[in-house]
Amino acid sequence: MKQFRIVASMAAFFILIAMNSHSQNTIKNYDASWKKVEGFVKKNLPASALSEVKNIYTLAKKDKQDAQVIKALVYMNSLQSETRENNESLSIAEIEKEVPGTKGAVNALLNSLLADLYWTYYQNHRWQFYNRTQTTDFKKEDIATWTAEDFHEKTSALYQRSIADVKLLQQTSLEPYNAIIVKGNMRHLRPTLFDLLAFKALEYFENDERDLNRPAYAFQIDQAAAFDPAADFIHRKFVTKDSLSLQHKALLIYQQLIAFHLNDKKPDALIDADLQRYAFVRRNSVHPDKEQYYFNGINHIAHQYENTPAASQAWYLVAQYYNEQGDTYKPFGDTTHRYSKIKAKEICEKLLAQKDSSEGKINAYNLLQQLNSKNLQFTIEQVNLPEQPFRALIDYRNFTTLHLRLIKSDDKLRKAQENLYEDSYWKTVLAAAPLRSWKQTLPDTKDLQQHKVEIKVDGLPAGEYFLIAGSDEAFAKDQTSLSGKRFYVSTIAYIN
Repeated sequence: MKQFRIVASMAAFFILIAMNSHSQNTIKNYDASWKKVEGFVKKNLPASALSEVKNIYTLAKKDKQDAQVIKALVYMNSLQSETRENNESLSIAEIEKEVPGTKGAVNALLNSLLADLYWTYYQNHRWQFYNRTQTTDFKKEDIATWTAEDFHEKTSALYQRSIADVKLLQQTSLEPYNAIIVKGNMRHLRPTLFDLLAFKALEYFENDERDLNRPAYAFQIDQAAAFDPAADFIHRKFVTKDSLSLQHKALLIYQQLIAFHLNDKKPDALIDADLQRYAFVRRNSVHPDKEQYYFNGINHIAHQYENTPAASQAWYLVAQYYNEQGDTYKPFGDTTHRYSKIKAKEICEKLLAQKDSSEGKINAYNLLQQLNSKNLQFTIEQVNLPEQPFRALIDYRNFTTLHLRLIKSDDKLRKAQENLYEDSYWKTVLAAAPLRSWKQTLPDTKDLQQHKVEIKVDGLPAGEYFLIAGSDEAFAKDQTSLSGKRFYVSTIAYIN
C-alpha cells in the first residue's frame, strides 16, 4: 500500500488545481468520504477503499466535479495495482475514456496524467520492447504489442497536448486553492498550471532514451545559441528535420517558460527555469566550448540578480563549477585550476552570510562542508627491515599536523581486524596502549587540494605492528580523519 499513498499524494497536488476549470460550480471536496478511504488504506483494506472511491467517482461525475473525478481515477488505479491483472493497461484505457468531451485545464491534466502512465508502463516493461520491429497495417489496440517507438510517439504527443493551450494554462493561477494544494516550499517557482505541466513534460523530454534509434539527421544541440542569455535565447531558432527529437522539444518548452517569466516583477521563476535550461543544455550539447558557455551563462545570471535571494542557486552553481575545475588539478600535470576550490569556498561563505534562507544557501553549506573536510590515507610497506628507518606515504587534505601512534600487535588486535569496517575495530585499536606517539608537520598548501608526502618512521625491532594516523591529537573517530595499517618488521621476505 506504500505505492498507493505515494501516487495518491502526487495526484492530489496536481488534480485539485484543476478546479479552476469549473469555477462556476460549487466546489465539493467529499472530505468525509476521503477520510473513510484513508481509514481503509491504513487498515490495509484495499477492497473497501476501492468501493468507497468508486462511490466518490460516481458522485463526482453527477456533480460535475472534474478534479474529484480525476483524483478518484488515480486512486482506483493505485488500489487495484496488486489485485487486478493487467492493471496498468486497464487503467490507461479507463482514463483514455475520460478525455473526450473535456477541455481547458481538465483536458491538460488528463493528458499529462495519461502521458505519465504510458511512460511508466514503458519503463516497467522496456525489456520486452527493445528488439521489436515496426509493423504496418496492424491495429495496435493492445499496448502490450507496441514497440518502443510507439510508446515514445504516444507519450510525446500527450505531453505536448497537455501544454498546448498555453494562454489558458498561464492564466490559471494556483493561489485561490492554497487550502487544498500541498504547497511545499517552492510554490513560488511554479506559480501557474502551465509551469507545473511544462516542468512535468520536461521530465520526459529531457531524457535521451529516444535516441536509441536515431535517424541520420538526428537533432543535436550544437549551437552556441542554446547557451545565450534568456532575453536572446527565447528568440533563437532551432531548426531540425528530426520531428521526434525529445531534446528539440525540450528546448522549445524552455523557450516558452522563459519567455513567459522574462518580465516578472520577481525573477524567482525565471531564474529557476533558466538555470534548469543551462543544466539541460550542458548535459546534452555537443559544442566543443560548452563548458565555457555554461559558466558564462550561470555567471551572468548570478551577477545580473546579484542581490536577489533567488540568485543564490546561480551563485552556488558558479561555486560548484569552480569546485569541478579544482578536481582537474594534477600535482605533476595540469596545475591550471589548483586554486579554483578557494574561489568556490569564498562564494559559499558569501552565500552563508546572507540572512535569507534559500535552496542555493543550503547547497552552498553542503559544498562548503565538502570543501573544508579533512581527508587522510596512507600506505606503508607491508614488511620493513629491523632497526632501519622506513617511509610512509601520506595522502592528506586540509590539515597540517599529522598525529601518529605505533602499537604492538597482539591477538586482540588481530581479531579486531576481522571487522575492519566496523566501529568495534576502531574502538579496540584506539584503546590499545601505544609504544610510541608523535606528530609530524605537513606542508600547508592553502589550496583545499589532496596532496601526498613521504614521512620517516624510525626503525623498530622485529615484530608485528599497527601504525595509526589521525588529523587530530585526540583521535576521536567522529571528529578526526583516521587511517590505520598493520605491517611487519622482519628480515624474512617472500618472492612470488
